[in-house]
Amino acid sequence: MPVIKVLIVDDIEGVRRMLTYALEDDYAILQATNGLEAIEVATRDQPDVILMDLDMPVMDGVEATRRIKADPRLAHIKVLAVSGQNNSEKARLIVDSCDAFIEKPYAIPDLVLAVRRLAGEPA
Repeated sequence: MPVIKVLIVDDIEGVRRMLTYALEDDYAILQATNGLEAIEVATRDQPDVILMDLDMPVMDGVEATRRIKADPRLAHIKVLAVSGQNNSEKARLIVDSCDAFIEKPYAIPDLVLAVRRLAGEPA
């Protein structure tokens, strides 16, 4: 059975740690602290799913997702956008690029279910 890789992209270490803990039993976890790192890790390691925080320094998740989806080598990667801002403009900007969206605060079981679905696993 192939190993499913999940890239967690968030600038807050505690969030990355919490999500890693929630997902590490079922997935190989990769991490990045901003959108620019996310593109580098995605290019190098080809994850199956990216959990992309939208609000980060250096490069935000909106721009990183656009670049990932525009790159033919990366466009197949499923992106779950995560945002704490209920911002319809930001949601509209990301909706064409991401494969799913979840708003903070989220329940961990809901996030795990969203990852499972994007990874093509039974819910």
